[in-house]
Amino acid sequence: LQAVVTNHLVVRGSYRSLSLIIYGNTAEDLGQFNIEFDDSSITNLVTSAEGKLEDLPLALHSTDLTIEESISPLKALSLPPLASDISIEAKQFLLLLLKILELPHLGDGLHKIVSSLVSVASSYVSHAWDRCSDRQELQSVISEARKELLELFQHKSRDESAELLVDGRFLESEADLATSKQLVDLLSQYFCFNRESSFFGHHQISKTTNVIMGLSVALLLCSGRESCFHFVNGGGMEQLAHVFCGDMQNSSATTLLLLGVVEQATRHSYGCEGFLGWWPREDENIPPGSSEAYNRLLNLLLQKPRHDVASLATYILHRLRFYEVVLRYECAVLSVLGGLSAVGKATNVTLGMLISAKSQLKKLLKLMNLRGPIEDPSPASLATRSLNLGQTEGLLSYKATNSLIASSHCCFSNWDVDSHLLALLKERGFLPLSVALLSSSSLRSEVGHVNDIFMDIASSIEAIILSLLFCRSGLVFLLQQPELSATVVHALRGSDDVNKDACVPLRYASVLIAKGFFCGPREVGMIIGMHLRVVNAIDRLLTSAPHSEEFLWVLWELCGLARSDCGRQALLALGYFPEAISLLIEALHSAKEPEPVAKNSGALPINLAIFHSAAEIFEVIVTDSTASSLGSWIGHATELHRALHSSSPGSNRKDAPARLLEWIDAGVVYHRNGAIGLLRYAAVLASEGDAHLTTIVSDLTDLENIIGDTTGDSDVNVMENLGKFISEKTFDGVTLRDCSVAQLTIALRILAFISENSAIAAALYDEGAITVIYTVLVNCRFMLERSSNSYDYLVDEGTECNSTSDILLERNREQSLVDLLVPSLVLLINLLQKLQEAEEQHRNTKLMNALLRLHREVSPKLAACAADLSSSYPDAALGFGAICHLVASALACWPVYGWSPGLFHSLLASVQATSMLALGPKETCSLLCLLVC
Repeated sequence: LQAVVTNHLVVRGSYRSLSLIIYGNTAEDLGQFNIEFDDSSITNLVTSAEGKLEDLPLALHSTDLTIEESISPLKALSLPPLASDISIEAKQFLLLLLKILELPHLGDGLHKIVSSLVSVASSYVSHAWDRCSDRQELQSVISEARKELLELFQHKSRDESAELLVDGRFLESEADLATSKQLVDLLSQYFCFNRESSFFGHHQISKTTNVIMGLSVALLLCSGRESCFHFVNGGGMEQLAHVFCGDMQNSSATTLLLLGVVEQATRHSYGCEGFLGWWPREDENIPPGSSEAYNRLLNLLLQKPRHDVASLATYILHRLRFYEVVLRYECAVLSVLGGLSAVGKATNVTLGMLISAKSQLKKLLKLMNLRGPIEDPSPASLATRSLNLGQTEGLLSYKATNSLIASSHCCFSNWDVDSHLLALLKERGFLPLSVALLSSSSLRSEVGHVNDIFMDIASSIEAIILSLLFCRSGLVFLLQQPELSATVVHALRGSDDVNKDACVPLRYASVLIAKGFFCGPREVGMIIGMHLRVVNAIDRLLTSAPHSEEFLWVLWELCGLARSDCGRQALLALGYFPEAISLLIEALHSAKEPEPVAKNSGALPINLAIFHSAAEIFEVIVTDSTASSLGSWIGHATELHRALHSSSPGSNRKDAPARLLEWIDAGVVYHRNGAIGLLRYAAVLASEGDAHLTTIVSDLTDLENIIGDTTGDSDVNVMENLGKFISEKTFDGVTLRDCSVAQLTIALRILAFISENSAIAAALYDEGAITVIYTVLVNCRFMLERSSNSYDYLVDEGTECNSTSDILLERNREQSLVDLLVPSLVLLINLLQKLQEAEEQHRNTKLMNALLRLHREVSPKLAACAADLSSSYPDAALGFGAICHLVASALACWPVYGWSPGLFHSLLASVQATSMLALGPKETCSLLCLLVC
């Protein structure tokens, strides 16, 4: 890339690394794009020598910004808002309901009234749980119900008010006069459930119907913040508690309606306290004793109701427990801060409150990590999930299996933190209280036991905030309070400068803290700051005009963040925002315009820059090893392939778009041919380098039909011939091309994630997956065996040494083999475990020997990385260590399940055969590592 900025300034380099060159003369050679100097696509952005710094392009602005300067209030991203009050339409509906119920002789009209009311209440529940639902649908339901009530009122009443009601004028005036408190007072008689049946509700309908009508009214009142407050303040939550006992709760429908009201009310702190029996509180302390309503809700759950009732009750119990823990943490912190301000040092009372705060934080972290849907434990539901029932396109098709990727265990976070929990967290001031605690100079200066507790509290706060970075709702929650989040970063990071490149990634820091190891507050602050910058850039990306310079500079900023390990993992947050992924895919289409047209319109340079930058960002997401990252793009694989394949690739065939095209290739195969086609595709790639095997599948290399019809005989021959070839001759491995390693990695990741399902694992085993895995393991061992060891670079003086670029290239290839081996071994372990569940014997001497030989190659490389363990992020050691543990887990199947041949016999066979000779270094290292495992 080479482009003119001004007459004397030229940007030159690649899309990953650019240099600004200052020419004494006017620049004329404009590089690969061959842009004419008078082209209107690039203008002189600095018009005079007195130009201001802000007149320069955004890419040339300073990147050394404070956290306050790098984040700004969100414009496009937000959490679902809670209604400030009940809607005008709902108020009109309820007032009309009251008018009709005052009529003396309604007769059958009462059933129409209750039916309309329940219909509106059900729509509110559906709208509250379905965040994607359109509010217009809810308004149309209310309008239809209001129309039915108007017709009924006109039929039953003949006075002037009926005419006004039909015209809508009377309702408007009533809505203007009736405040939320007045509305609650007017309707209170319909939800006073503690009275006798003749004293609440309507005297012409049954007690059960009155309960349903009262709960429906309460649900509508609790749909708005202000009306819900007046409902709780007027004793509404105590009235709901009476429904849990007696014969009022005599059906699942009534119970669900009751739980729906409680769920709506407990979205607010006063609703939680009202249900727990704490409202109103006289002081900051929590009242002693247990909550009667909470106990009744728990008893309901212990009665083993049907799944929808049980899941909603569990959801509410979780929220109430969450609120209680947050409130106890608030009380403890306020007590600590008050004691420190009064005395200036920690006393015994302060120590007790610190211990309480530490305990509540640990409970809070556990509750925050309990998220996601509650699965139905019934046998029928378990069978449906296990056998993947209900699919019409085959067990192993893309549509039948792609949902299993998101539910894989190889995922740091599958679900958002409930936005209502985050709202309660904000109401109780969790972040400002935590910042005040962390910033306390008195606590920082303490020593001994107080200091130990303070460090534990700091680690727990770090873990809670880091858990928010693993989901969309948590990230948006932090950025909706930018000033407060910046204060959190400062409280953790401190004022001293820190090396941004040395910051550890999010996942590594999260695992360290979860395992009880120490992770420095400065590094946690850097991680939080990096993620806030990424999400803020995503927000600006969504509000920028496509193909504009602003859009390009945001992409440029994201590419710059991806140059460190911490930044690359922060960039994975894009996967939580599908709208941003769609925008990036659209950006990949930016280079489609034919070159003559683009050149004349002046669109080519900026579009190509956008194209390359978007491809580089996508490459970070696609190459990540977790199921969450794979799930964020696998649904777009075909569209990605179409955009990359049809766009101009540029002059360098190994640039980001070309590499990305290789990575997503397996995803396209998965879309078209499912898991079976993907397995055969992997067999083709694993056989690379052997003439006999490549001729078998020579007809399968066409891009548009890479595998062919999965029911054809040629596909079956792929697996059969691979198995015959391996069994008939000594297969010692082949060298795979870099593109084949990338394609195999994605293919085996997909298969590993979906193989957690028992039925799919069994089908993959029947299709010959073990043979493909064996081939991959042998090839990787073969390539690792021929790679240099660390001591190979210690050459004698006067001899020629490999260049640094060669060393780095070889290390990158080793890392790519590690990335390939991890899903291969995970898939193997899943298959072997399913074999044990099926009580089948698996006798495969070659597979065991391949695993042992692989371990002998990897374990010395792990030992050679021992010095790296002192670094903040020993990624090479972590990779080799993971391989050693996975190999040991796979080998453990033989002795644990009693398979033959015996593992220890095979392991010690070489020792017995060469008892007169010392073991080699690889054999010794491998033997010791396996014995330790």
